[in-house]
Amino acid sequence: MRTTSTVHSPEERLAQRELGERLALRSQWRLLACVSILRTAVTRIMPLAGAAAWWMTLVCLLPGLVLYWLGCLGLRISKAASLPECARLALGKVGAGVVCGLAAAALAVDAVSTITALITLFTEGVGTQGTQWTLALAATGLLLFALNGEALARGVYFLRVPLLVLLGAVLVGLASGAKLDHLFPVLGGGASGLWAAFQAGAGMGWVFLLPLLQAPTREKRWHEPLPPMGLCIVALLCLNLALPHELLANQSALGDCLVLTVAHLPAFVRLVAVCLWVVALFLSLGSGVSLCAGQLLAPTGRKIAWLPGVLALAVATTQLMDIRWLWTQLGAMGMWLLVALGVGAGVSLLACGRKRK
Repeated sequence: MRTTSTVHSPEERLAQRELGERLALRSQWRLLACVSILRTAVTRIMPLAGAAAWWMTLVCLLPGLVLYWLGCLGLRISKAASLPECARLALGKVGAGVVCGLAAAALAVDAVSTITALITLFTEGVGTQGTQWTLALAATGLLLFALNGEALARGVYFLRVPLLVLLGAVLVGLASGAKLDHLFPVLGGGASGLWAAFQAGAGMGWVFLLPLLQAPTREKRWHEPLPPMGLCIVALLCLNLALPHELLANQSALGDCLVLTVAHLPAFVRLVAVCLWVVALFLSLGSGVSLCAGQLLAPTGRKIAWLPGVLALAVATTQLMDIRWLWTQLGAMGMWLLVALGVGAGVSLLACGRKRK
């Protein structure tokens, strides 16, 4: 019996490895995007918009989506593979450092929001014994084992299917109690509530700019934000169908908002939903810290093995602050993240375009 095998050249093997790394990074940013969007929608938009939360979330994501498409168009015109490369071509190392620094700051803020939601879910939701600080240290200690090299990105890549299966089970549980009446009133609590919800969530589309920080996985990438955005809207629609407006609009505390998403599920599905929240928030926290370290080091081309661990500990120390004050300040930063990244990307693209002319 004769067997044949394909022998790849060193160049082909290198290309396959780079493609694998890009696919793993894409899975990582998609997980971070889904968790960031759902966390913001459930804790900031839903208490203000109520029954209108699902479509209001879509409206809040549009500014980030438009900026992403403008960025794709600018990169195509400038013929650069990523925003840092575009900034380097136009403004040198300083320009690349500014773009990567803005991205790192946005990722750091998101990581603080994620660890705050994760630990609050334990303390106020599950009822775990311990303080925000001690539980944050425990979570960071576990996270340190996953921050070396590409392990976390590849782990997220292989866990994407099981996580989607668990999410499907939770959505089926929500759909079992769905009622069309829960989508009314269509405008939620009225114009004032919708405007407040838009102000609270309009900046969460910043995560759509993350794919522009690396070379594209495929030639056409205008559709990259659509899968995580569609998944989040479907999940929020199921949640709105399952819970009435009066119940959604009466929640304001962070822990209550997180617990509300699982409280009315059947017992087994509720357990699955809590586990899914914990795993997703934990992986998103690790992804935010890992990507933040990568952006800080990208302009230099260096690799510092201990930097992600130091950043993780720095993020954990934020749990020593008053949680309500911290959560309020994080919410106020949401819109500025989108504005800062949008301005940095716009300046880089315009400068690169003028330089090429």
